[in-house]
Amino acid sequence: MTTPPPAWMILFDIDGTLLDTGGLGCEAFRRGLARATGVADELAYVSFAGNTDRNVLDQVMEVRGVHFCEVAIRQIFAYVTEELQALLARGPAREIAGAGDLVTILAEAGAVLGLVTGNIRACAYLKLGSIRLDGYFGFGGFGDEHAQRERIARTALDAAQSAGHSAQAGRICLIGDTPFDVAAGRALGIPVLGVASGRYSESDLLAAGAERVAADFQDKNRWLEWLEQIMP
Repeated sequence: MTTPPPAWMILFDIDGTLLDTGGLGCEAFRRGLARATGVADELAYVSFAGNTDRNVLDQVMEVRGVHFCEVAIRQIFAYVTEELQALLARGPAREIAGAGDLVTILAEAGAVLGLVTGNIRACAYLKLGSIRLDGYFGFGGFGDEHAQRERIARTALDAAQSAGHSAQAGRICLIGDTPFDVAAGRALGIPVLGVASGRYSESDLLAAGAERVAADFQDKNRWLEWLEQIMP
């Protein structure tokens, strides 16, 4: 088996990439928002795939014609976190096939692993914890920091530097499951590998600019070969 070099820095999306909550994240958001505002909202006008929690709130404010101050936003996110924790206690997320094994191989080889996710930080680690992967990711960019995924990705790189991690140019990549992930990576000038595990197909992700795409992570050697090709 190919051994990944420790100089790699690999940034992972979460939902649809490493795991699938079966809609629990959306349900937690609906419940938390209702608790905070007193208004039940199915959020039918929101597409959660590739979205960010901060942007979902922006969409809610636009549709309702209201403005949530920063204190209100933090309260909403706190309720969403509580709701997600309760939902995951009843049924954990489903790991995308092979994700845990690949993450373990990369971490044990010394690769630096981070997150670029639309989830707020607390929810990101709750989801990862439900499949026992939370301990592998020490930094990241999150959806409570910015609404735009490109800015979230830039924040992840800043967080890596603050944590004492560095990677040479050409040794950083992003792995995600939506064209929004691909666009964020391309905006930063880093290659993206796609996981066609849900709403977006292999052709969708390739058309968006992904270097390679697979349905899951079961073929670990293929993933390691791809990583070697894009980060020689």
